[in-house]
Amino acid sequence: MDCRRIKERLLAEYPDKELGALEHAEVEGHLAACGGCREFYGVLQKAAIAPFKEAQEIQPEEIVWRRIQEKLGAEKRSGANWFGRLADLVVPVLRIPQPAFRMAFATALVLGVVVLAQWPSANVDPAYGYLSEQMTFMSELESGNPELLSGELKGYDTALEEISR
Repeated sequence: MDCRRIKERLLAEYPDKELGALEHAEVEGHLAACGGCREFYGVLQKAAIAPFKEAQEIQPEEIVWRRIQEKLGAEKRSGANWFGRLADLVVPVLRIPQPAFRMAFATALVLGVVVLAQWPSANVDPAYGYLSEQMTFMSELESGNPELLSGELKGYDTALEEISR
């Protein structure tokens, strides 16, 4: 670890003994080798850690504890509604690491675009479909498509020419 990361650990996790065995050993080894970090930890000990080791625990009055418990109970009751439950489900999702969140967002965006692109075509008005079919048929008649003019439709090409004059 570099000095910056060691100093971050020294500010929070190391004094509180929250580091794992491997990280604790790494910080110890770095402190043994690096005079700057050792000096930083000494100043930190004197200024921020030592004064609180000797401090007495303050006990608030009974009414303060009662009010805290009342507030917690009220929060639990208000969390019982649908919005509170929804928030409880959504908040952990928002804590997903950014690359995973970005990938999920991109996937949802692509699926949304695909669904929205297909949605209007699935709900086409029957009249629009009929008119579109007829317009295609008429344009094929005008172009003289021989495959279209087979059997009973052979006279339509001449009728169409007469109408368009």
